[in-house]
Amino acid sequence: MRKVFIVHGYNDSPTDHWFPWLKRQVESIGHQCDILYLEDSEHPKYDAWKQNLVQQIQTLNEEVIIIAHSLGCIASLGFLSEVLAGRKLFALFLIAGFKNKLPIFPELNVFIDQAHFDEAQLRMGIRHRVLFFSNNDPFVPAPFSIQLGHLMNAQMVEVKNAGHFMASDGLS
Repeated sequence: MRKVFIVHGYNDSPTDHWFPWLKRQVESIGHQCDILYLEDSEHPKYDAWKQNLVQQIQTLNEEVIIIAHSLGCIASLGFLSEVLAGRKLFALFLIAGFKNKLPIFPELNVFIDQAHFDEAQLRMGIRHRVLFFSNNDPFVPAPFSIQLGHLMNAQMVEVKNAGHFMASDGLS
């Protein structure tokens, strides 16, 4: 049995977008799934989010899958860079992931600057790395996601007209 963790992003909560739907799908095939809560998502602080991940992800092994959305990708990558240390993760799915500062959200610059990635450790410690991006994401330009995908040596999947993979884009 796999253990799946879903990590939301900026201005989101565990009840938003496709997160509850995906949890139901994962559980319907016999796996465990938790949608993590990251505090104060309207004013995210990297250290607080990292601590939230430490508190809620008690198990990291080859049966664990992390699915992260948007700013949750940065939080997850920073967290994993610090805690993997020789352990293996089955899979990491990055949805609308990025590493660069977003011109549309300068308020996230401090958060982004504080997250440090150990790309080599992430590539070696995560068996399957998949990044989903959209050609019409209004917040994360496709080249930003593609750059992260190359950095992670991830399989990249372009989803046409999916926006930022939110309920308002028709995904719930």
